[in-house]
Amino acid sequence: MMTLREKVENLPHSPGVYRYLDGGGTIIYVGKAKDLRRRVAQYFRPPEQLDRKTQALVEHIADLQYTVVETEEDALLLENNLIKQLQPHYNILLKDDKTYPWIAVTGDRFPRVVMTRRYVRDGSRYYGPYASVQRAHALLNLISSVYKIRVCLHPLTDESIAAGKFRPCLNYHLGRCGGICAGEVSEADYMAQIEEIDKILSGRVRSIISSFRARMMSASADLRFEEAADWKAKIELLEAHHRQVVESGHGIVDMETFRLLQPRELPRREEKAARVMAQLRDDLGMSELPRHIECFDNSNIQGSDPVAACVVFKDALPSKKDYRHFLIKTVVGANDYASMKEVVNRRYSRLLAEGEPLPQLVVIDGGKGQLRFALEALQELGIREKMFVVGLAERLEEVIVPGDPTPLWLDKNSSSLRVLMHIRDEAHRFGITHHRSRRSASAVSSALRAIPGVGEVSETKLLRHFKSVKRIREASLEEVAAVVGPVLAGKIKTSL
Repeated sequence: MMTLREKVENLPHSPGVYRYLDGGGTIIYVGKAKDLRRRVAQYFRPPEQLDRKTQALVEHIADLQYTVVETEEDALLLENNLIKQLQPHYNILLKDDKTYPWIAVTGDRFPRVVMTRRYVRDGSRYYGPYASVQRAHALLNLISSVYKIRVCLHPLTDESIAAGKFRPCLNYHLGRCGGICAGEVSEADYMAQIEEIDKILSGRVRSIISSFRARMMSASADLRFEEAADWKAKIELLEAHHRQVVESGHGIVDMETFRLLQPRELPRREEKAARVMAQLRDDLGMSELPRHIECFDNSNIQGSDPVAACVVFKDALPSKKDYRHFLIKTVVGANDYASMKEVVNRRYSRLLAEGEPLPQLVVIDGGKGQLRFALEALQELGIREKMFVVGLAERLEEVIVPGDPTPLWLDKNSSSLRVLMHIRDEAHRFGITHHRSRRSASAVSSALRAIPGVGEVSETKLLRHFKSVKRIREASLEEVAAVVGPVLAGKIKTSL
């Protein structure tokens, strides 16, 4: 069993939360760190270099636990929740319920959605906390722009609504509220909106994002680019919210159920991750534990806007701050093989130049062709033998190992195949999302470039002035002529 000093020396250089325990196994202090090893080591300097409070804490430390997270913000939120839940003796901050903002869906008959800094067990559903009040406000703004939910404090009942006791307020006339107080919207429709809002706040937003994306593509196809841009902005905000909330691995944190990992569960999750990585190492025949895994995926449709994605997993969890997009620069047309070679070369040339550590395992999304070209890139960089590289063919989920003529078939229910598929699917999601964004932007450009006489300079002037094709279409001939001249303005107005 490792000593406390050995545990400190084996901590990773990663963001996370650490917990000190006394001799009785009670957690006496919870802290966050940008770099766990560096931060925790500061407590174990010579006593004369510590203040009296820290000396008193160190004298009672008998053991150490830690949790690795993706970002400093995740560490901040996890620290906040653990301190409020555990009330450690040596933590003097963050013990009240007013530290960070929450978003609450009230327990009213017709719920409201509000921001609060106090968590009260009043039947409301609380989501958060949010490390940034601006992000909480942005999420509320998103909800209010998509859903027509009341903000009034009227005590609504069936009787008061039927009797017409309340008149619709200004928000109703501005289109921001459906008018539930006046019976303008049914209870079923109102509660369906609340159900979707709950999904957004709890992170279960995939179906909603898919719906938003369909509306965005429809608007873009109809050349309603301003509306498409609005849907795109909402999708990006939802995806940012989904990425940034603290994840437990089973769902998003919600104070009502407190699905954050409890202290006794944290070592179990770390042990599970270690087992998964050890099984993957053994199944692939690797010599070391794949604590750092990277996966590459190409994305293009009929050769347009070719891009590639690299996703990174550390200790069997996504490290989203390390994800990277690549625009294909040297390959003409849809050539997956050459594109794969380019992005692998660019990725590891950069890591080598910056002195960053290389992954233990690289997964290439594709068959033998993509894998061969990726290996060529690594060989040219002189690092072929420093990483274990495999291909994952999607059709049959077969693992292709260099030098082995027979694909490796992993059990469909094995943790190893699930991890590889998860990484591959995440790379595909990350790449296709970026590709769709670029194609949407290209659609705006092509609508103008298709007009004879409109080149890059004219297009830039028009979009800089009018902001969207829709506004150009709605502008008068004189307004367009003031930007690009009367002759070209006539062509544009005729074409649009």
